[in-house]
Amino acid sequence: MIELKEITWENFWQVVELRPSESQREYLPSNAVFMAQAYVNLKCKYPDACFALAKESHIVGFTKVVYVPQGAEPYNFLEDTYMIDAFMIDGKEQGKGYGRAGFQQVLAFIEPNPWGESKSTKLACHDDNTVAVGMYKRAGFCETDQFVGKDKRMRIYAKTLGK
Repeated sequence: MIELKEITWENFWQVVELRPSESQREYLPSNAVFMAQAYVNLKCKYPDACFALAKESHIVGFTKVVYVPQGAEPYNFLEDTYMIDAFMIDGKEQGKGYGRAGFQQVLAFIEPNPWGESKSTKLACHDDNTVAVGMYKRAGFCETDQFVGKDKRMRIYAKTLGK
């Protein structure tokens, strides 16, 4: 069973040192960058949480969830939404089902709308990241015509909450 664990000083460096597989590295900044972005989000008053993904006491991955108010930068969504802003499993831990199990825990965290009402959750994924796109689609996410940035490769995927 994979659990969402609060990031503390006891596990901080374990989370920072996680690395995706070689084939996934080009799609993700480091976890330290994601945690720095969480700090900025919190300063902007957007609820944001970073979690370690753990199997018992062993850290296997990382995730970040932010509540993005309607129209807020950098996404400018038309509605308040939960954004799964980061999700990764350490390269040494991939292929063990931790991704699917951890992603279900993230969705369970979001489902009760812990920071505010929303009808959807979204995430961004590089179109070439077929492994991640497949997992997200199996979890009920659909691609949208929205992108992050100008290169039109970081597509926004959306899922209606409660489905």
